[in-house]
Amino acid sequence: MPTTSKSSKKANGAAVTAEITDVFTPLYLNSVTAVAELQKNSLDLVAEQTNEWIGAWKKAFTYFPVNPPAFFLDLAGQAVQTCVDTQKAAIDLAVEQTEAVAKIARQRSDAYTSIAETATAAFQTTVARSVEAQKKVLEFAGAQNKSFCEATKKQLGSPASIIVDSYERGANTLIEAQKSVLDAATKPFVA
Repeated sequence: MPTTSKSSKKANGAAVTAEITDVFTPLYLNSVTAVAELQKNSLDLVAEQTNEWIGAWKKAFTYFPVNPPAFFLDLAGQAVQTCVDTQKAAIDLAVEQTEAVAKIARQRSDAYTSIAETATAAFQTTVARSVEAQKKVLEFAGAQNKSFCEATKKQLGSPASIIVDSYERGANTLIEAQKSVLDAATKPFVA
């Protein structure tokens, strides 16, 4: 029969928990940072490609006998850039929250479990609100894209509608893909 008292079991469990935390916390933080950088790089690529597309459209419209809808193109570019900036800020916020949670997890005390539960709930709330904000921005970008495409079709007529439709489908696909990435990335936090 073991002679270990409850207090020594508790102390050993806390030491093991602290050691596990010390091993996995840096790995977790590095993973979160890497995923955040990947997402921000993909957003930069979206912004860059959008600017290239807008430049191409501006150039292409010079070949038509009507005035190019530069205002609409500039508006679309600004909308995409605002969306990208907002999403990058939300990603930075998620990384900061993750670092805050990791810092809390490193603190060893008798109240560790209570702190971890509180931090998890706060983090889940932050992630949920961040995702909700990002999805609203994406919905706004989709609405702006639709308005832009409809106005462009009205101004240019049927010859350019095929090109505008193609652009609109591509932008909608990109928006839906970003929404699905958000859903997939937040599934572990919401569950």
